[in-house]
Amino acid sequence: MIKGKRLETPATFSEIVFRHLKKAIIEGDLKPGQRVQEKEIARLFNVSTTPTREAFQRLAAEEYLTINARKEVSVASLSVQRLKEVFEVVRALDLLATTKAMANLKPADIEELKRMNTDLERIFEQKNITAYIRQNLKVHYRIWKECGNAFLYKSLVDLGDKFFFYSNQIFAKIEDSEIFRKSIREHVELVKAIEKKDVPTIERIILSHWGGVGYL
Repeated sequence: MIKGKRLETPATFSEIVFRHLKKAIIEGDLKPGQRVQEKEIARLFNVSTTPTREAFQRLAAEEYLTINARKEVSVASLSVQRLKEVFEVVRALDLLATTKAMANLKPADIEELKRMNTDLERIFEQKNITAYIRQNLKVHYRIWKECGNAFLYKSLVDLGDKFFFYSNQIFAKIEDSEIFRKSIREHVELVKAIEKKDVPTIERIILSHWGGVGYL
């Protein structure tokens, strides 16, 4: 028995393929509706088709891939109904996590969040949608991380991945910049409310932030 050191289980081939494909799908390197060939992916990762098929099945279960009756595999397309459902769950869990994190966020953390919001506005001005979505989520992740509940935090991060995936499809089509500016304003107001430990304002902002999907 080895003491004093925690050993990590090496990732399986299936896990490696799964992680890389999921990242490529979430970040838009693989586009909605794009066909994904099992043999081609197996060759790319220099693995057999078995771990590739296992990765495909996991990604399909998480709704990043679709597999039709002919076993053809493609990247999933946006489901408006599913996005609304994701927003509904995130809204409830975000409120819980943020109110729990409020007591744990130090003044230095608040200053960090303010800087992150400044970066969010700068990225918006550069009109880099993918970078904007990523930075948007980073602000939330930083708050959620302090909630003191590892299961809650992981659940929200997993939902964040799904939000990233859907948002890359939606936000690229939006021409109304006010939607983004509203999001930035709410981020700024949220951090101020956390700093003041103003729970009613936090609740109002979060319900607004995730409450309506007016661009759908």
